[in-house]
Amino acid sequence: APNRRLSSSRTSLASSRQSLTSYASPTAERGSSPDLAGKRASFVETGFVETLTPQYTPGQSITSPQPAPSVEDKLANLQAQQEITQLKSEVEDLKEKLETIKVRRAEDREKLKEFERVKLQLEQANEFKTKIMESQAQLQRDLQRAKQEVREAQEALEIHNDETAELQEAAEMAALDKEMAEERAEALQMELEQCREKLEEATLDLQLMKAEMEAGGNIQHPYAATDSGATGYEMRQLQQQNIRLRDTLVRLRDLSAHDKHAMQKMQKDIEQYKSEIAELSRTKEKLSGRVEELEAQVADLREQVDAALGAEEMVEQLADKKMALEDQVEQLKQDVSELEALQEVHEQLVESNRELEMDLREELEMAHAATREANREREAALETIMDRDTTILKFRELVQKMTEQYNEIRAQLESKQGSPAPSEQESTPEPARSSPPAELGSLVHASRASTRSIDLQLRALELTQARARADMLAACLPDHFMVQAGDHDAILLILLLQRLNTKADIILGQIRERFPAVNVWDREAVTKTHTAVQYSFRCQLEYQLHMIQCIVCMWVEALDTCAPDVLLR
Repeated sequence: APNRRLSSSRTSLASSRQSLTSYASPTAERGSSPDLAGKRASFVETGFVETLTPQYTPGQSITSPQPAPSVEDKLANLQAQQEITQLKSEVEDLKEKLETIKVRRAEDREKLKEFERVKLQLEQANEFKTKIMESQAQLQRDLQRAKQEVREAQEALEIHNDETAELQEAAEMAALDKEMAEERAEALQMELEQCREKLEEATLDLQLMKAEMEAGGNIQHPYAATDSGATGYEMRQLQQQNIRLRDTLVRLRDLSAHDKHAMQKMQKDIEQYKSEIAELSRTKEKLSGRVEELEAQVADLREQVDAALGAEEMVEQLADKKMALEDQVEQLKQDVSELEALQEVHEQLVESNRELEMDLREELEMAHAATREANREREAALETIMDRDTTILKFRELVQKMTEQYNEIRAQLESKQGSPAPSEQESTPEPARSSPPAELGSLVHASRASTRSIDLQLRALELTQARARADMLAACLPDHFMVQAGDHDAILLILLLQRLNTKADIILGQIRERFPAVNVWDREAVTKTHTAVQYSFRCQLEYQLHMIQCIVCMWVEALDTCAPDVLLR
């Protein structure tokens, strides 16, 4: 369908161009009409009036107000407008489809976001499950270790209780031994006191006896015998008794010291047992606290195990949800692939419609440009014809005036009845003949000057409007278009090359008009005039300009065929 529209539009444009070409050369049609030729031959002498041809300078064109468009132009414009309207309606339909597809894509994106969120939750649940399993294994190990520690603590507690019982029995035995040792020590102390009293009495008697013996020997001891023999025996007996008492006293002292040492050792053992009992009591308290903590940990571990079992159920539920979501994701992927295919088809349709619209616009612009050019040529031809008609009318008026003057002069000559000389008859009409061509030339130059001035003014107006349009279009373009070494600089480079080529053509035309070619090369042309030097300068300048044009054409061809990236560089 787009190719059919494009072919129909091209056919309509070709027909409009053919209809416009029929109006392109009105001068030929008018020149070929027999009535106009007959009228011209009736009162115009052959070769008397020069045919005026519009002269164009490079960069100028005759412009005039555009006439009303023809029927074919109107039909072509209507067809183009209908096609543009139809394309616009198709573009609107495609835009609506694109909006629908965008809405679906937005819904798909929401579903994908929901899927990503659920997927993330599932990953988090899997990580949580892994962590729970690891923590459960760690808790099982901690539980086993805690049970082992509880068993060891219980065994240590039993061993401690046994040791405590043994220590209590040993303490009781030590207490009994202490009481027996104290009783024995008291008895020995009493015996020691008695022995000390007896020793003191014996010592006192011994001292009294020594004093009596030293005093004279006649004073007798109350216990002593009356004869000397009895006294000596008693003395030895007392000495032996004293020795026995001394030995007994030494033994008692040794026994007391031994008992005292044993008592000190027993006191030390009792203190050590008391400290061990206190330390074991503290150890028992610590182990009791540890047992309570382990029991609390065991309770917590049991709760965590129960929670882990609940987490396993949650993980199973999440796994089921994951499978369902994976099915949904597969379905969504299929939908997305279908939508992407539809999007590609839509983009291709939009691109083809855009290209078709651009082609139609280009053809429409070309048609308008051809119409405008044909109208300009038509107007130029009409102006030329009007100038010629005006010149012919003026020439008719001038011929009529000259005829009247001739008749008046002839009447005056006839009235005077004189015959002038032939030289006077020939010299009299010469001023009359010489003045009209000068007047005609001035009129033609004035009309051409006015036409060129109007054309220059219109060209200046078109140039001002084109610059304003370029500035407005540049303001509408994106920022990256005007940056340095961007698209704008590439366009300026292409225009610069085209401008150089056109200016070279203008200079070539001007120098060809100013310095004509030398047909005859003789001594006089070389020595007395400057035509030879001017012609050589013209040839050298033409050579240089042609070289510049060749280089510019090479650059233009290279820029037209190179890639956009190379052009931007």
